[in-house]
Amino acid sequence: MSRRLQSISTRLLMMGCLSALLIGAGTNESERARAQIPRPVLISEATSTRAVAFESVTQKREPFQLTSPVQFSADNRTRIMLFATNLSLQPGEAAASAVTVEAEDGAHKIYQLAVEHVGVVPGQAWVSSIIVRLDDGMDDVGDVLVKLTYRAQASNRVRIAIGHTGGGPEDDAGAVPTPGSMTPLPPPSNALTAGDLSAVEVQQLLAQAVSAAAELNRPVTVAVVDREANVLGVFKMTGAPANTLISGGGTSGRGLEGLGVSSTLAAISKAGTAAIFSTGGNAFTTRTASFIIQQHIPPGVDNRPGGPLYGVQFSSLPCSDIKKPGLPLGLSADAGSMPIYRNGVAIGGIGIEGDGLYTLDKDPTDFDQPFEEVIAVSAIRGFETPALIRGDNILADGVRLPFVNVDNAPAPATIAFGTLPGAIDPTFPVRPAQASAFTAAVVGGIGGEVDTRFFPFINSPASALAASDVNTIISHAAQQANITRAAIRQPLGSSARVSIAVVDTEGRVLGLFRTTDAPVFGFDVAVQKARGAMFFSKANAGAQLRAAGFGSYVDRAAADGIALNGTVAHTTRSIGFLHRPFFPDGINNTPPGPFSTGFPEWSIFNVGLQLDLIKANLLAALGGMTVPCTQIPELANGTQIFAGSVPLYKNGVLVGAIGISGDGIDQDDIIAAAGAQGYAPAVGIRADQVTVRSVRLPFVKFPRSPNL
Repeated sequence: MSRRLQSISTRLLMMGCLSALLIGAGTNESERARAQIPRPVLISEATSTRAVAFESVTQKREPFQLTSPVQFSADNRTRIMLFATNLSLQPGEAAASAVTVEAEDGAHKIYQLAVEHVGVVPGQAWVSSIIVRLDDGMDDVGDVLVKLTYRAQASNRVRIAIGHTGGGPEDDAGAVPTPGSMTPLPPPSNALTAGDLSAVEVQQLLAQAVSAAAELNRPVTVAVVDREANVLGVFKMTGAPANTLISGGGTSGRGLEGLGVSSTLAAISKAGTAAIFSTGGNAFTTRTASFIIQQHIPPGVDNRPGGPLYGVQFSSLPCSDIKKPGLPLGLSADAGSMPIYRNGVAIGGIGIEGDGLYTLDKDPTDFDQPFEEVIAVSAIRGFETPALIRGDNILADGVRLPFVNVDNAPAPATIAFGTLPGAIDPTFPVRPAQASAFTAAVVGGIGGEVDTRFFPFINSPASALAASDVNTIISHAAQQANITRAAIRQPLGSSARVSIAVVDTEGRVLGLFRTTDAPVFGFDVAVQKARGAMFFSKANAGAQLRAAGFGSYVDRAAADGIALNGTVAHTTRSIGFLHRPFFPDGINNTPPGPFSTGFPEWSIFNVGLQLDLIKANLLAALGGMTVPCTQIPELANGTQIFAGSVPLYKNGVLVGAIGISGDGIDQDDIIAAAGAQGYAPAVGIRADQVTVRSVRLPFVKFPRSPNL
């Protein structure tokens, strides 16, 4: 809950208590109890008094029709879902008798709305949902003001539209958006930490890893990071290889293939991947990452589409202007990592490097058990992942994801930290979890977190997107996420948790918000997606690519009828489709898309344009330079090539884009589309109106039965 919402609740509670003190000695117990109940607060949009409300069956927004489009019984009257804070029924209380809701129209007629349900929103314990039945007489009355009363305590009034939007009574005097303003009230210094690993626990994890490695006679480098990938310690065993070779099976010398890198950097990237991929609802490892970024899913099965997170390896890079700190080599696919949990809460990750190869698992069927993974599993004893949320309990499109291939890791006696064979890397001394980059906030009535570098939301100096537009877009996306069934989260039926980014036509971040427990990796990816959708929809995208030295890709796209001149509105789903080593996606023995490298040169370390854009500056950043990820200013942290974005338009003019990253790419698409309502491109210019090699490009794809 945000500090603003907490302060509102506290003030209301204090007012209730003060009222109780003023009641005379003759007041009975029931009256005193009623006076102590805080006033319920109906939630509105963050910039107006319009309610955050949905039609309870279809989840559509206002204006609401008197008759529901989906009829489940003889009573087809529309039911509307409202949301409120400070509302919690007592044991034994029935919603219909304890809570009343009324609406006033423009003619000041009062309607009683039957209350059919009151309950806490799953995963959002601070807010309750209220389902009401529209009155039979409310046919096309326009705006009405709605009030809720619980135990004689009346709420504020919020505005909803019945039949059409507009008209209705004036807002009440002093009415303001609830639960608070767009600006959070963080403490003077952020007291939150990125997990709660102590320095002693970091030493314990390092010692357990090194003890297992010593028993196996495998000298390794071990890295431990906190929940947000801050490095908490690196230990280099005596005799551990100083470097590792990038090897993904492609042609050596192409892309990053054959590049030697520090084992320390590899271990950090592996640990960071496990940490920022994992949440309270899903736990993944670098083995999981390997499974979902290859040319087919499952890997090795011909004529299947590319992995759903194809290209995610080039995110959270050290040159990123969004994710701080970045991962030295981006997200890793090399087995030998584990997330770190305490009491079901993700608090960090551990990575092991020691075999001299930084690679991926191209054959998941052989059930290989590399010693790096054995050591990682042994290292997290006492910090195990809850069984329900492990990656191997999560299915993507009917395919079970892998987690680790190690069932019974060794459990040797732990060597005392001071006598471990090797030494702490002085660049990364042992320390506890660091201050979190995030502060609690509420946007559109949905709880989450923000980085104050990108909050409050701002106006664009380059396009017609105003801060109020950004707030509307992000609010609508967050509200859709809150009712969208997650694809890769346990327990089943959980809502999707996502990061939401809005950028303008210069790639400037105008707003960035992550809902509660959204995976940290999505913070960077959401911006990459937004920037990618915006950039490839620009009128001068081809010219900029050519000026930056990537004219060969522009020419290949032109040969396929893609001009990159602003005539087509692209999403990262459409650009990603053009970026696969097979075209159409996943169909073996077809030539690559115009933005991809083809076989045999292709590998996850040599994917084509996405890597070529960032390669020079990534290597410079690894050498210690402070540079953006690309030479193209609009793509400061690179771009992404899997789904979850929509370009934004006002009056037919491109003004920016929205990007989403979290619990499933089809979910990302529907959430992006919800945010883009009112700002979407005209149908005639969407990428799905274009065919390439007789294949229609995709634009967005929605999941089946998406809503909870």
